[in-house]
Amino acid sequence: MPSGHPTPNTLEVSPPSAVPTVRPSSSAQASGAPVQAITIPLGKQKQTGVEAWLPVSGYSGAPGSEITYDASESAGVVVKYEWDLDGDGSYDRTTTDPVLKHTYRTEFEGLMILRVTGIAGGTDTLETPVRISTTPRYQLLAAPLNVQVEVLSTVGGISEVKVSWESNDPAVYRWGVTLDGFPAGVVDGSARSVNVTEVHREEDVLIEVLGLTADGALGERAGPVLAAAK
Repeated sequence: MPSGHPTPNTLEVSPPSAVPTVRPSSSAQASGAPVQAITIPLGKQKQTGVEAWLPVSGYSGAPGSEITYDASESAGVVVKYEWDLDGDGSYDRTTTDPVLKHTYRTEFEGLMILRVTGIAGGTDTLETPVRISTTPRYQLLAAPLNVQVEVLSTVGGISEVKVSWESNDPAVYRWGVTLDGFPAGVVDGSARSVNVTEVHREEDVLIEVLGLTADGALGERAGPVLAAAK
């Protein structure tokens, strides 16, 4: 399994020290910018033995659009995938295949919930927003400018990095950071840098930043490739 993928499960509190986290840089701490931490297991599994993963994507389109959900990078030995396609708390599909294609025939704006079950019976869930509508979003967010990654320390191929960017877009509610297309964390829209710990660098890692609106729309991503540690 690729070593650079974080989990998309958000937490309102910081996870245990054994699990890598996203935390604000000193400038964000000084401004009091709130931070929502996200764990980044990078190949680890929860105590349940499994982690549900989906790539960051704009799951959206017009009615009749086919949406592809790809959970193939979920961690652990997964024996069952359950899909709540309209977020009503009832799982509509159960598969052993990690990829599900679903066509939304009517307008829908809400959550898709995925639950994975491991070989030992442990489970993990995640939610991702979905928007099916004939009305396009007019509030589009441009990609941040001048995204830079500074390696602060590296031990045994695992680095702590500082990610910084520039933007004057007032529509940004929060900033998201992704590693190889998977969510690594979110910070307040006033932040312009964040530190990411335990970035595994056995291979090159694409680190990107994107804006998010208050209603969950995703902006364009930008960011560099961090070369593998030597």
